[in-house]
Amino acid sequence: MITMPPPSLNTKRFKNITVADIKPEEIIISAADSAENRGRLPLWEDIYTSDPKRVMWIKIVDKESITVIHDGTENTVSLRDEDAIAKLFISEDVLIDVTGLTHNIWAPLLKCAYEKKVRTRVLYAEPESYTPHPSPASSAAFDLSVTFEGLAPLPGFVQLSGPDDEEKCLFIAMLGFEGNRPEHLASTLDPTPKVIPVVGAPGFQLEYPAFTVGCNRMFLDEYRAHSEVRYARASCPFEAFNALNKIRRDYPDHYIYLALVGTKPHAIGSILFAIKYADTTEVMFDYPVKKSGRTSGIGVVHIYDFEDFHAY
Repeated sequence: MITMPPPSLNTKRFKNITVADIKPEEIIISAADSAENRGRLPLWEDIYTSDPKRVMWIKIVDKESITVIHDGTENTVSLRDEDAIAKLFISEDVLIDVTGLTHNIWAPLLKCAYEKKVRTRVLYAEPESYTPHPSPASSAAFDLSVTFEGLAPLPGFVQLSGPDDEEKCLFIAMLGFEGNRPEHLASTLDPTPKVIPVVGAPGFQLEYPAFTVGCNRMFLDEYRAHSEVRYARASCPFEAFNALNKIRRDYPDHYIYLALVGTKPHAIGSILFAIKYADTTEVMFDYPVKKSGRTSGIGVVHIYDFEDFHAY
C-alpha cells in the first residue's frame, strides 16, 4: 500500500469557519464581487458589518489594475505598482482570501507580502461541487471556462531575460481539469522543452486525480509525459512548492516554464516558487474567462499559514 504524507501543519481546514478562527488584528482582503457562492464568504459580511475597517474589498478593473474599497473610500491601484500594493498592508497580520480573486490579483499581493515580510495567511474555499460538462463526448469532466484571453504575464512576474540555454529548459504544468490549457501553452514554446506534469493527488475528492489524468490524456500522450508525472496534494501549496523544488534539484541549471492550469492551492505554491527562483522561472498563465454557474456551494475552507515566508 502506498501511504501519503499527512497534510502540512501549516494548513487548517474548516467545514464551518467562524470569527473565532480569524486573528483579532487580521485584516481580511477579499473579492468584492464574485460569480461563485464561495468567492465572498458570509463571514466577511458579518465582520464587515461589525467592524468595517477589518475588511478590504477588491474589484477587478482590468488585467493590471484593481479598485480597493476600504473604510468608506475607493482607490484604483496598479498591480504593477509595488509601493501602492504595499500600502494595502495596513496591519502586521493579513489574511488574503484568494477564492474569488484571479491569479493576476492575488499573485502580486502575495509577492508584496513576501518581500515586505508581512505575516500572511491565505484562505481558499472549495466548492461543494463542479458543474459537469454537458457533452458526454467531451474530454473535459467539468464545464469551467467560456474561453481564454491568451498567454500574458502576471503583474510583477514579467521575465525579461529568458533561458541562457534553450537545450536546458523544462515545461512544468500544474494540471487541472482542462487539458486544452497546457497543450496551448506548451505549443507557444519553440523548441518544446522537456514536459513534466504535476497532478493533484490526493485530490479534493477521491476521484479527481483520475479525472485530471483523463482530461489531460491528449496532452500527456502528445508530449510522452506519462512517465514524468509528479504528485502533490491538490489542496496543499506547500506540497506543490516541495514538488517543484525536487524537480529543480533533479534538473539543476534548467530554466523553468511554469504553467498555472491546475488547482489554486497548487498555483499558490507555484507563485511562491517563482518568487524564490525568479531568475530561472517564467510563469505562464492564459487568463481563462470563467463560465457562469461553474460551481455551486461552499465546501471545505483551507487556511494556509505563511507567517514565516522565508522558511520556503
